[in-house]
Amino acid sequence: MADNAQLERLTALLAQQSEQAAQREERLAEQAAQREERLATMLERALANQVQQPIARSETAVTESRQPSATPAKLPSSAISTPHLTSSASLKEFGTWRQKFDDFRLLTHLETLPIAEQKAALMSLLDDEWTRTLRYSLQIPSEADLKTVIDTMEAHLRGQRSIILDRRDFYSRVQEPDETFDDFVSSIKEIAAYCDFCDKCADDQYRDRIVVGIRDEEALKRMLHEPKLTLQRAVDICRA
Repeated sequence: MADNAQLERLTALLAQQSEQAAQREERLAEQAAQREERLATMLERALANQVQQPIARSETAVTESRQPSATPAKLPSSAISTPHLTSSASLKEFGTWRQKFDDFRLLTHLETLPIAEQKAALMSLLDDEWTRTLRYSLQIPSEADLKTVIDTMEAHLRGQRSIILDRRDFYSRVQEPDETFDDFVSSIKEIAAYCDFCDKCADDQYRDRIVVGIRDEEALKRMLHEPKLTLQRAVDICRA
């Protein structure tokens, strides 16, 4: 009897936990939907506030009839992709997200909105973990603009990752078998962006990485025969 009672209590507890988990998922879905709705509203408002430029009237027209004015073409909000950011994003992924967010700001004319609404638009693109981090962990002044907020987010991510790991990725990067030379160079420059190399030595770092990582043996021989090999010369040899 005691075993049956214990089993019933356990079953009831599992059912309760399952119900609570379902309710939690439902709340998260509702919050996500609300964020999307707020963002869509801001998007529509930003697009509606675009500056309208009248079409210049023709000065050489035979008749004196006026040309009808028109508003600039604009993208519908449904055609603009919203760049979401999760707390699991790496520093490299954050850099890609930031580029997409800059494009998003440009397309939606987000800068025409008040700072508070710009920040609200940003918050709607972040997951719950990022939202908590911004509210409770990062010391950002309330009057800070959007760039300051995003710079602080990037610095926070940088503080969580060792620069040694980024430099290890750079120094171990070699050209893949089916990778073009231009793609290889783009990749090492992208990795180097997170290595904090000094501006004066960056070109030397790129050049050395090309020499060490290139798969073209003939190009390698030509580079090694150059007494004063520069980055540009290395690139020219590998592209020839």
